[in-house]
Amino acid sequence: MEILWWQILLLTIYAGYQILDDLQFNIFGHPVFAGIISGLIMGDITTGLIIGGGMQLTILGVGTFGGASRIDANSGTVLAVAFSVALGMNPQQALATLAVPVASLMIQTDILARFTNTFFAHRIDAKIEKMDYKGIERNFLYGAIPWALSRAIPVFLALV
Repeated sequence: MEILWWQILLLTIYAGYQILDDLQFNIFGHPVFAGIISGLIMGDITTGLIIGGGMQLTILGVGTFGGASRIDANSGTVLAVAFSVALGMNPQQALATLAVPVASLMIQTDILARFTNTFFAHRIDAKIEKMDYKGIERNFLYGAIPWALSRAIPVFLALV
C-alpha cells in the first residue's frame, strides 16, 4: 500500500499540532492518541493502538524537569504507524525499528525549536520595554511556529 498525498498532509498537520497540544492542554499529546489518530488516517486503528500503546509504555516513567528534552514519542508513533501500515510490517517490529529510533532522533529537533524560540523571547523583552502589549502577544504566539515546524517538517520529509 502506498501512502497517499492526503494522508501525508493530515499526518504532517497532526505532527505539528501534537507538540502544541503537548505544551498546552496535553489531551492529544500522548503516544496512544498519536497512534489512534495515525491509525485512523492510515486505515488501521489496531496497528495504531499497538504502536501508540508501546510508545506510551516506553515514556511512562520519563519526567523532564527544568526544560530538559525528552524523546518525541508522538512523532515516532506517527511515522511507525504510517510505515507499518504502508509496508505491511508487524506493529512490534515497527515499534522497535522505527518508533523508538525516530523518537530518539527527534530530540535534536526539539533542541533546535527551543533554540529558535530564544529569538522571540528577546523580541518580547524589547516589546516589554516599549510597553507594546500587542507586540508581546504577537511574538508570544510566533514562538509556537518553530515548535510546530520542528515536528511537521521531519515527518513530512520522512513520508514523502
